[in-house]
Amino acid sequence: MSVSARTFFYIQQVEQLIRRRLDECLLAIDITAGQYMVLNLIAHHEPVSSADLARKTMMTAQSMGEFIRALEAKKLIERQSTELNKRTMLISSTAAGRKVLIRCESKIDEAERDFFSCLNGEDVASLRILMSRVRSAQLGKHAKEGDSATPSS
Repeated sequence: MSVSARTFFYIQQVEQLIRRRLDECLLAIDITAGQYMVLNLIAHHEPVSSADLARKTMMTAQSMGEFIRALEAKKLIERQSTELNKRTMLISSTAAGRKVLIRCESKIDEAERDFFSCLNGEDVASLRILMSRVRSAQLGKHAKEGDSATPSS
């Protein structure tokens, strides 16, 4: 099988095109695709720790820390220590962050419609189902591998 015909190759190319499209449509809002992803996760899981965000995105703690610092510098999120553990900082979106997220969602809805305009609604739904199935299977494998790497008592 040639490299150009590999499914991985096609998915990687589409991912790169999506990342570029997201960065382009979010440029006017002064937020990157990665910052949007993290802000979106925070808004849907708040209050949440940086460690939990890193696990949800399969990022390193250091990479997540960079996103958190950038969003905090833009005043889109805030960190507060918890009552139980003063060292654990929980992250929440600010009012400004929620407004930015609404603007991002509108831009991304438009970009997504345009990006997938070569497919009909049924095709898009099928693509979403198939990608979700692959993601779930791989996350399940990843979780099982993590469980088997942990010695049991």
